[in-house]
Amino acid sequence: MKNFLFILFIFLVNFGGLNAQESEPFRNIWINVYETEKEYKKLQDEIRDIERKIKLESDLKKMAEYNATLTLLEYRLSAYKEVPKSFADILDFPLPNVEKMNLNMISYFTKSFDRELMRNTEKVFALKAEYEKALGYLDDMIVKENDELKKNELENDRKYLSKADDLISQKLRAIYTIETFLETKKEIYRQEDLYIIISSAIIIVIAAIILYLIRRAIRRYVSDAEISAFWIRIINLITTISVVFLMIFLYVDNVLYALTFIGFIAAGFTIVMKEVILNLAAWIKLSFTNMINVGDRILVVDNRVVIGDVIDISPMSLTLYENITHNSATELKRAGRIIFIPTNMIFTKVFYNYTHDTMKTLYDLIEIPFALDSDFEKIKSITEETVISQTGRYIDMAKLQYSRLRDKYTMRSKKMRPKIQFMLQEDGKAIRMYLWYVSPYRDILNVRSNLTLELLRRYKEDNSIKLFGEKDS
Repeated sequence: MKNFLFILFIFLVNFGGLNAQESEPFRNIWINVYETEKEYKKLQDEIRDIERKIKLESDLKKMAEYNATLTLLEYRLSAYKEVPKSFADILDFPLPNVEKMNLNMISYFTKSFDRELMRNTEKVFALKAEYEKALGYLDDMIVKENDELKKNELENDRKYLSKADDLISQKLRAIYTIETFLETKKEIYRQEDLYIIISSAIIIVIAAIILYLIRRAIRRYVSDAEISAFWIRIINLITTISVVFLMIFLYVDNVLYALTFIGFIAAGFTIVMKEVILNLAAWIKLSFTNMINVGDRILVVDNRVVIGDVIDISPMSLTLYENITHNSATELKRAGRIIFIPTNMIFTKVFYNYTHDTMKTLYDLIEIPFALDSDFEKIKSITEETVISQTGRYIDMAKLQYSRLRDKYTMRSKKMRPKIQFMLQEDGKAIRMYLWYVSPYRDILNVRSNLTLELLRRYKEDNSIKLFGEKDS
């Protein structure tokens, strides 16, 4: 705003004094400001003289005249408030703050500080050219002037104007000093910070390429999907941790300081990002253990029962596909949804793994109520015969899987044969049969359905067996 006003002042105002000596005014910022300064000081002297007279004057009439003159002079003086009134005002424009020159990638490559300094340098050289024109103008005026009194006055003006040469030189020195400092700072940034940034980018790119190649090799040469997913998680984890530590040691020179820095980061992250840290810790636990793998069918007890096949294990969540199960059929009445569970829930909730490690079979239960007068020996006999015929092929499979699991855990041996139990209902009106049998987890509903239908068919053929609530024929 200040620069705009004094430029407007230069081009729109015609001055007396030096300019009055030619019919066409010589428009030069230095001479115009010098004339302004003389006029400003003259007005100040006149105001002080009037104020002194007002204090000494006792005549009211004259005092009123002095006050009117003072008001006019103050009004004329106020016109100079927003225009430069000295040579120092001409050069009073801000230079870049050396202490606040924080170089970064954007400022380094866009050269924003260099452009700002270049604009300031061009401004000073333009003012210097105007200054030399003003000196030349006064030299010509002195040569042409014949009146000795006016000639002496012009020589005094030139002598006063020549004092501005030191101000221009001082401004240029300040700009050159800032330029030198900027070049030094750029060189330091280029050797240290820029080197680290480029090194970081190279490390990340190389790590990404290596990670891509390793993951591609694992998918190509490891046929087992679970083992492939496990090793990919391990490689992801190792790569992430390695890159993070390399970044820390790149950006921190002192090793002890780096370790302290890591400690502070860990403490802050633990407080601020508790859930994220717990998720990552759970992910690491799952990556290094065989607790849950992709492809496992799990059941989680939270506010309600959640059951599904694990299709992804990420640092933040377990992703399940809600398959058609007994639970989805009897309680949820729907299936096929994608379920996301926070990974950290493995620390706080109960997880049931239907297919842990080598186990791909499990015990399923069928409950059938019978009338009290039924022949339970026949029921037991028919049930054993039917369940063995329907599920017998799964018993050997379950035995083999269970024996492999015993190599890892302390477990008693199991025969995996069907178990049949009879219990009186609480109301005492029926006997309920509980049939436990082995079934593959992926085909459990089909096995259950076929077995139930076959059992009902066999029971119906024997008149001594009556289902609870069944009417006599």
